[in-house]
Amino acid sequence: MRAARVFAGLLCILASVAVIALLGFGTMDPAAPSASTPAMVALLPSSALGLSVFALGLWLLFAGRKR
Repeated sequence: MRAARVFAGLLCILASVAVIALLGFGTMDPAAPSASTPAMVALLPSSALGLSVFALGLWLLFAGRKR
């Protein structure tokens, strides 16, 4: 169980880095594109998804340790 949790945590962290990198390079469109919204506001849903997946990966890696 511990190995699966660590593996899933690492996959989540790698996926989040990939989402943020794709957004940064412009190869992935924002989740809510609109002509009336500024560029930074249009990127918020997509970047929030990447950051939440990153947080999930950190939780999977470090929450299972008993002190």
